[in-house]
Amino acid sequence: MKGLLTSMMMSVGFLMAAGAQAQAPATAPAGSTALCKDGSYVSNDTKKGACRGHKGVKDWYGAAGAAGAAAARNDMAAPATTKASRRTSKKDMAAESATAGTAAAMPAAAAPAAAPAGSTGLCKDGSYYSGTSKRGACRGHKGVKEWYGAAAATDAAATMPAKSGSSMPMTPPAAAAAPTAAPAPTAAPAPMPSQAPKPAASNPDSRAAAPGGGSGQVWVNEESKVYHCENDRYYGKTKKGAYMSEADAIAKGNHASHGKACSK
Repeated sequence: MKGLLTSMMMSVGFLMAAGAQAQAPATAPAGSTALCKDGSYVSNDTKKGACRGHKGVKDWYGAAGAAGAAAARNDMAAPATTKASRRTSKKDMAAESATAGTAAAMPAAAAPAAAPAGSTGLCKDGSYYSGTSKRGACRGHKGVKEWYGAAAATDAAATMPAKSGSSMPMTPPAAAAAPTAAPAPTAAPAPMPSQAPKPAASNPDSRAAAPGGGSGQVWVNEESKVYHCENDRYYGKTKKGAYMSEADAIAKGNHASHGKACSK
């Protein structure tokens, strides 16, 4: 009798547990195992601790939902693995490209005739470089301005000594340098302003004197504070001026042209 009662109680427990597990609605995210009281869905594997921070569990969807959540996490992890494999493939391709060499793929300019024999590059400070690799070239010389390519690098390797402790290759002797081009003829210098002919407007002989003057009057240039006598070529012909007696001109701080007073 006691064993029968125990079996009945266990059956009732199983039925209650099955009834406690609701079915996840169609609108729930894939793998959801519970609906929280604040309306959010979670995908915990166990009911204990689920919806922590979300006001507790409202509906629990059981082991089926937990299995779906695990499958969803596996699906999310798959793209990351694919991305990692893609990154590895890109690294392998970059390594193969570096092994093949980058010098052949780089555009090369022709070395000018004035460059020393074996020059492989022109630095930004105007000096020439004769190393075999563009990487690190012109270090300490503001970087590479022009690169002359693999052919020039081969010539440079032939002219360099077997061992060199310097980061910059040695420059070939002056005797081996190509002849420099003749300098271009320079244009004749422009005439200095003092040599240029004065325009007619600045020539006082071409201008008419201001009305007035004479009778012992001097002409005072108000800009230069110089006064001119009646027989002076600037008498009455400066842009700004006035006639007055020599005494008045001196009293107002003016001085005679070339230091020669008009009255003797």
